[in-house]
Amino acid sequence: MESLNDRLEQYRNKNIIPMHMPGHKGNPALVPQYYTDDITEIEGFDNLHDPSGVLRKLEEDAARIWDAKEAVVSVNGATAPILSSVMAASKRGKILVASNCHISVWHALELSGVPFTVIDPMTDPAFPFCLSIDPSEVASILENDPSIKTVLITSPTYEGVVSDIRAIYGITQSHGALLIVDEAHGAHLGLNGFFPPTSVADIVIKSIHKTLHAPTQTALLLSYSEETDMHLIRHYMDIFESSSPSYLLMSGVCRVVDDITKNPGITEPWVKALTICREMLKDGLNHLSLFDYPSVDPSKIVILTGGVISGIRLASILREEGIETEAAFETHLIAMTGIGDTDATLIRLKDALLKIDLGLEGHVDLSFPSVITHEKAQYALSIKDAVLSECTTINANQSAGRISASYSFKYPPGIPVLIPGQVITEDLIPLIPYKMLKVVCG
Repeated sequence: MESLNDRLEQYRNKNIIPMHMPGHKGNPALVPQYYTDDITEIEGFDNLHDPSGVLRKLEEDAARIWDAKEAVVSVNGATAPILSSVMAASKRGKILVASNCHISVWHALELSGVPFTVIDPMTDPAFPFCLSIDPSEVASILENDPSIKTVLITSPTYEGVVSDIRAIYGITQSHGALLIVDEAHGAHLGLNGFFPPTSVADIVIKSIHKTLHAPTQTALLLSYSEETDMHLIRHYMDIFESSSPSYLLMSGVCRVVDDITKNPGITEPWVKALTICREMLKDGLNHLSLFDYPSVDPSKIVILTGGVISGIRLASILREEGIETEAAFETHLIAMTGIGDTDATLIRLKDALLKIDLGLEGHVDLSFPSVITHEKAQYALSIKDAVLSECTTINANQSAGRISASYSFKYPPGIPVLIPGQVITEDLIPLIPYKMLKVVCG
């Protein structure tokens, strides 16, 4: 069967008058030329909400790349698959969720109303962010609470830390629990031995746009297990995904899938350039430090800055050099690389960092404050009940002992410090990014 892009090209060349949505009609006076592929569900182009033709082929081809049983295309980013996975899993019972999960996971818990418990990632004072999930702690929690029927973790993290998914999956299987992995930052995993292997779990969710060459807002849900209720997941995808999915976005997914299928070595130029860049930064930085860890995705160039310069200031200096980074914090900076990077782009980044480093003094502080609060999180209300409750706005510094009525998180990466229904403790207050905070009345 032809691919979606093959069929779009044929349609484009027929010079058909489109008496259907969208309203721009491909008119070159109104839109760029590539908008000619912006069509709707017309004859021969399938329907993402019930794929049986070219879009079904696209999903089958994507599943083959990552050795999955089934794939579902999303044009609503990883958010729609995360919402759908949690909603589908909620019928099984309680969910164990990592505290460093993205805000979309917490939104899914809010919508589903499923009971949950939280597991914290490991930390190390040498690093100012969360590390991996300890498989032995997953095992301990499941042994002590057999009502947990689903485990949901993020791997790799925003900084590229990868958990031992193989070990965790073995544990969840032995306890009859599903494992959902938010691998949004790992679309490239499994495509080259330089990178960690792709996760294999009941459900794995990849944002194709983050490191591969599809447009923003494209993602895949991959199922590896007969335990996954794909009928229910697709039902919820119908709810959380637009009823008018963009063919421009789906065409972008098709391009990625076709390119990888036809050229399995497509990531090699990126890996070659990335390898040289990382080696030269590791050897050449005297004041700043390149984050390295036994289980890390090397595509993320994370520069530790604490004790030398603010990561925010470093990002500003790089901006003056014409380089815009993914995210900057007081303690570190994240530069994301992707399949579109070349020798030229990564040499330019490396040269800029080494030049800046020459003008700095001191060394990175290897004793950062803990990123996990010492007190175990307490929840006085469900997320939904807290959101719907009568609330008032107070100064965050005066919120200890109150119940949060809203989410409080830094973006990027969108990991909450507080969720609705959580009791605000003294050690949380310094982490709250807002001056004012909504709390439950009473």
